[in-house]
Amino acid sequence: GCPLVRDVFELTGDFCRVPKRRCHRHYCWEKLRRAEVDLERVRVWYKLDELFEQERNVRAAMTNRAGLLALMLHQTIQHDPLCTDLRSPA
Repeated sequence: GCPLVRDVFELTGDFCRVPKRRCHRHYCWEKLRRAEVDLERVRVWYKLDELFEQERNVRAAMTNRAGLLALMLHQTIQHDPLCTDLRSPA
């Protein structure tokens, strides 16, 4: 039988005991239940896709963080032309 709900979405754990052919209140409930399950599966797949995208972005950021290319492109600007030592004065 059709699972009975309270407040539209909260399942009660009870089922409609009227035979399927005679119950006009729960007409085509199987199709609606399948649609709910499919919608939940789509939401889970969408969330999983978002998490994979976040993981890819984090991995890309981690590989670029300590990359040799970033070190080679880094430039030091000498603002004081009289100073030949570029280390900070200590």
